[in-house]
Amino acid sequence: MSLYTYRIGNVMWTDGGTSSQPTRTGAASHAEKTPMICRRALLAAPALLYAPTARAQARPLRIITPFATGGATDSLARIVGARITALTGQAVVVEPKPGAGGDLAMQAAAAAEPDGHTLVLGSDSSMARNPMLRRSIPYDPERDFAPIARLVISWYAVTVHASVPAHTVAEFVTWARANPGRVNYGSAGPGTLAHVIGEMMSQGLRLDMQHIPYRGASPALQDLVAGRLQFYAVSAGGLLPLLRDGSVRVLAVTGPARQPALPDVPTMVEAGFPEYDHSAFYSLSGPARVPATFVDQTGALLGRIMAEPDTAERLRALAFDPAFLGPDAFRAFLAAERIRWRDIIARTGLTLES
Repeated sequence: MSLYTYRIGNVMWTDGGTSSQPTRTGAASHAEKTPMICRRALLAAPALLYAPTARAQARPLRIITPFATGGATDSLARIVGARITALTGQAVVVEPKPGAGGDLAMQAAAAAEPDGHTLVLGSDSSMARNPMLRRSIPYDPERDFAPIARLVISWYAVTVHASVPAHTVAEFVTWARANPGRVNYGSAGPGTLAHVIGEMMSQGLRLDMQHIPYRGASPALQDLVAGRLQFYAVSAGGLLPLLRDGSVRVLAVTGPARQPALPDVPTMVEAGFPEYDHSAFYSLSGPARVPATFVDQTGALLGRIMAEPDTAERLRALAFDPAFLGPDAFRAFLAAERIRWRDIIARTGLTLES
């Protein structure tokens, strides 16, 4: 009979490998099974999963987020952070650093000590596309970070202000061509997926649209509702509550299927524009050179959190689809995404900077 030890935060317990319910010596839940022979490695492991209580209280875990407080990504970080605290006792602080399309957050995380006290909420733009589309960013996503987990995929809603006389994507394209210079479209910052979709449509469909970057999705949505933006391809989490008053209209959604929250809205493929069908992902990474044990154990903890039915339900209410990948699978996914976007950019000639 094998003997295993589990430890998260200041809690450790063992089981004999014969029951799915370990015998607890403290309050928490399991991370990854580690043979007792590795007990010295456990005692040497880093902050998140192995910090003593006093140290955990003195040094909270930071989750740096790239966008403003109040948006869906901020809520994602807080939901995950609260579950880390509930399961491990480790204090978690969500630290928004909006601006520059996520550059400020990624730069801060890249410069952090690799001691297990810092995670960053990365996205498809910050972890895959930005080096291909922007000449100077203050970090290298391949060199400066240790990927830990993909958490969710976020579908996007292609949206117009109610004053725009279009109810389909094709009607919007026709109207925008007939009204050059009248369309402002928003994004949560340079290089974000909203910017990429808007620019791909501008360049690919010969639309004269002006990009207006914001420090997160929430202020952009406020300007869409107010009519200062005419078009916005937006992560749908913050959008759904705004549909009740009729100030905005959804023309299509990205993703492989219609969304349950908008069953009458076609996908971009159904609308006849498959080349603009892109969705975002959100992930957690640590600074480069963080110990491998931290990466593996934190990945296991996040996998447990993302498998919780209550957590999944809360995330789906924000229009996130739980799509967990652990460290190895996430690294492979990132490599494939970088190749995919490199091919798209080469094929379309997409540029974001003149």
